[in-house]
Amino acid sequence: MSSSLSKIASVTAFSLSVICCLAQNVAAQTKSNAQQSEQKQRIKAHDSVTVTANFTPEEIEEGKLNDIYQPISSLERNGDCDVAIQRYESEVLPAAEKAKFDVPRNKFLFLTNRGIGNCLLKQQHFQEAEQRFQKIMEYLPVWPGTDDSDYPINLRQIGTAQMGQQHWEAAEESLKKSLSVADPQIDKALKSDFEFTRTEQAGFLHGSQARTTAYLAIVYVREGRITDALATADLAYERATQPHIPAAFLKEIVKLGGLVAQASNDENAIRKWSTRNRSD
Repeated sequence: MSSSLSKIASVTAFSLSVICCLAQNVAAQTKSNAQQSEQKQRIKAHDSVTVTANFTPEEIEEGKLNDIYQPISSLERNGDCDVAIQRYESEVLPAAEKAKFDVPRNKFLFLTNRGIGNCLLKQQHFQEAEQRFQKIMEYLPVWPGTDDSDYPINLRQIGTAQMGQQHWEAAEESLKKSLSVADPQIDKALKSDFEFTRTEQAGFLHGSQARTTAYLAIVYVREGRITDALATADLAYERATQPHIPAAFLKEIVKLGGLVAQASNDENAIRKWSTRNRSD
């Protein structure tokens, strides 16, 4: 019994390290700003009066905040988290908090706190990361909105941070909520009149939901619910093999599903996931 528990703990620890490495790339996996909304070209602070006259004061404010945010976001994406966190805190957050318009203010408070949270997750500062992800739930209804894929993704990030703290019941609740929030988004995308939405966007949403499902399987392992863990891992694989899903999602699910199978000591499950690993 102690050997089995030790294996579950070691597999969970390894899977969590995999998850945290993947979680830092959320910004790259989500839709670009241009896809999230049809916005006019960003304003640069040094643009002429003639050019800026074509934009509203709200758009000008958003452009100025974007000019501050983008170079720091680039640092985050390149893995320079210590500097990124310091500059997010000292440059972007104060400017965003002083913004006059609701959308620019909430947008950059959301993006900045998410960037800090992603860095903290990578650094395994799980409690502080969870606080950031919980914080941006205040801004999300204004931007990007609860109908955006960032909503279930942020719930998953909360769950990931809770996993890092070994708060398994809380993590289960967060991940289940993420899955339920994603369902209507996927259904809406599949029924869209636009081919891109029905294919690429629906594929991304399906893949993201598959990832969340795999994380839930890991939580079940740690809770000792091995039967549920195996069934949930299989569901993650089923979701990851839907049409138009980016290959990276399936690769991740196969890796995490294999870890669940190893923890289960179920020879049939281990064999099945080993076959999936070779074929995918």
